Parts: sequence; structure tokens; C-alpha cells
Amino acid sequence: MHNLWLLISIIIVLSVSISSNTLIINSTNIIETRDDNNNNNNYFTSLCRNSLVACLDDITYLDKNGKNTKIQTDLILLDQINSTKLKEWIDILSSFHTRNTKSNYIENVAYWLKNELQNLCEGRVSFHNYTQNDQNQTFNLKNIICSSKQEFPSSSSSSSSSSSFSPHPAPHYNNTIIIGAHYDSRAKNINDTDARAPGADDNASGVSALLELVSILSPLNLKNNLEFVLFSGEEHGRWGSTNYVKYLDDNNRTKTIDLYLNLDMIGYRPSNETKNKVILEYDVGNKYVQNDKYSKNIALFIKQIASNYTNLEAELAKLENSDFISFEAFNHTVIGIHDGGVKKNPHYHKSSDTPDTLNIKYLTSITKMVLATILELDKISQYLK
Repeated sequence: MHNLWLLISIIIVLSVSISSNTLIINSTNIIETRDDNNNNNNYFTSLCRNSLVACLDDITYLDKNGKNTKIQTDLILLDQINSTKLKEWIDILSSFHTRNTKSNYIENVAYWLKNELQNLCEGRVSFHNYTQNDQNQTFNLKNIICSSKQEFPSSSSSSSSSSSFSPHPAPHYNNTIIIGAHYDSRAKNINDTDARAPGADDNASGVSALLELVSILSPLNLKNNLEFVLFSGEEHGRWGSTNYVKYLDDNNRTKTIDLYLNLDMIGYRPSNETKNKVILEYDVGNKYVQNDKYSKNIALFIKQIASNYTNLEAELAKLENSDFISFEAFNHTVIGIHDGGVKKNPHYHKSSDTPDTLNIKYLTSITKMVLATILELDKISQYLK
């Protein structure tokens, strides 16, 4: 197993050794390839163009002295994370009586979220409408999508088909990273659609972090395409993510997805814990076992990011059950980020899962970790393409 050393800085030299080729990236961001055997082997750069996660295992990040060091770029962007806004979004989402996917409230939640994204995403927002049949009932539901590329299709209208979107063809980009979070909630009895279910940690916390990421990243001209997706129906069996990834596959867009990053329960920190632990779930032995290596590489990458940028102590664990399963089933590299969730939060799926039980500083640190991850992956893409 290659060691994953993390350093990308304006003043560093990044060296990458692949077979007989050495890729040198200097402080002016000029890329030159030195071929030690006088041949034109471009395998490495081609691999990275096709899949960023596929080449992470072969990258060694060194400073000019050959030592690992902290990244010192983009600190201004990381400091832009607004803890007050994170709390405000959690308060508003938790104020809905419930966000149960089968309830009468879910439509209002979807439109409120779309309006928030419209304000943050400069109008590049769409509903992904889908229908779901369950227990002799049909539910017309919505996922909400913000894309970092202006060519993203406009909002679609409702359809009686199982999944609908804009009729305009979606563009294809290499290295698309999807960041997702589910916005529905539930009570202990999932069929009690009128029970109070504020869902502050599960999963207003993940939604608030996603909104904050959009607010910071949307104005930037990044190399990687980013899609931010808010899913309904996760609590009922990943309805929203299953329908969305099927839509992508039906429209030949799954080939562009390089990574799916899932935010689900990231705001609860037990008061008796002395360390700020965060769980990084990676893929092990699910449908597409060839993704296990890539998923673990990303998890190690994020673990180093957490160490470099935050006071978080990241721990690796196997995937459990959230929207990342829908993407793994379509052969995509996935990562889940959470606070320990079911095992640590005593308010899980209870009416007591309220904003006052969350640790906003802890949530801010996780949001910073995710932001730094996206920025550093983008920086690597800029260097290697």
C-alpha cells in the first residue's frame, strides 16, 4: 500500500513518479514531463484525465526537502465558512413539523430548499422529479440539484414517469464530483407521517453543510464539475438517490462521475468525548469490489486533510447504509462522512433530535474538512490535466 502524503502549496515542488516517467509541477504551475527513458508514455496523465480517484494511489506529495508538510493554500476560503448560517439553516429545517417523505410537509421543504439554492447557486438549480410507488400509494417527489457548470439543464416540470428532468441534454464533464445529503426525516415509527420529527442531526446537519459549501464554491471557476444534490426518500430506502442515479445512467451521464461524497449526520458530538472524531466510511466488498481500493484511497486522502486543516480525528470504517449505496450500485467510488450517528446519538429518529443537541463548532470543522477536500482534489486536477 502506497503511503498517502499530502502537500500542495504555491511554493512547493510536487513530484510524481510513475514507472519511468517523472511529472514535475513547479511553483508557477507549469507542468513538464521528463521521460527518463526517452519515450512518450502518457499513461499517467491519461489515467488522471479519465478518473481522478484512479491516480491518487500513485501520487506522492513532497515538499522541496522531501518531507510531508501542511498545505497552506486556500486558507482564506476555508475561513469563509459561516457557523451562524449553518445553525440558521438547521433551525429552519428543524422547524418543519416533520420532513417525512410521505408527509404533506415534504413539498414545502423541497421548495424552500430550492429557493435557498437559487440564492446561492446563481440560478443553476433544478428539480429532479420522480414518482415512487409504495404500499398502494404513489408519491410525487423531488430531489434538488445545483451544478457548478452554467450549462446544467433548467428546472423540469412534473412527469408521470418514474424519473424526469429537463428535456435539454446534459453536458458531459470528466471528473464530476457529486456531494449529496438527504433532506427528509422520520420518527421511530416511519409510517407515522404526522409525528414530530425535527431531524436536526439526521439530516439537517448534512443539508446545512451542503448549502454552505455551495455558497463558497459556486462562484469559483473550478476544474472539476461539482453537483450538489439534496435527496428525498433516504429514510424510506434511498428513494431519491436511487431514482437520481438511474436517471444519470439512462442519460449516459454516469461515466462522468468520479466520486460521490455523502453527508449524513455530521453535527452531533457526545459531550463526554475528549476528541472531535469523524467517521469516514469507505467501500469494502459491495457490488463493485474494484472500487474498494479507490474508495479507501479517498478516505486516507480526507483523513490527511482533516489532520492538516482541522482539529478532527478521522477514523475509517466500512460503508453502512445511506445514499452512497445507490451510487456504489452503479459502479461509482463513494465516501460517507458522519459523526457516529446511530451508535452515538441517543436522539436518532426521535422528536428530541433538535438543534440544541448539536455542536456547531464540530459541524463547522467537518464542513471545513469537506471544503478543503474538494479544493485540493480540484488543485490536483489542475496540475495533472
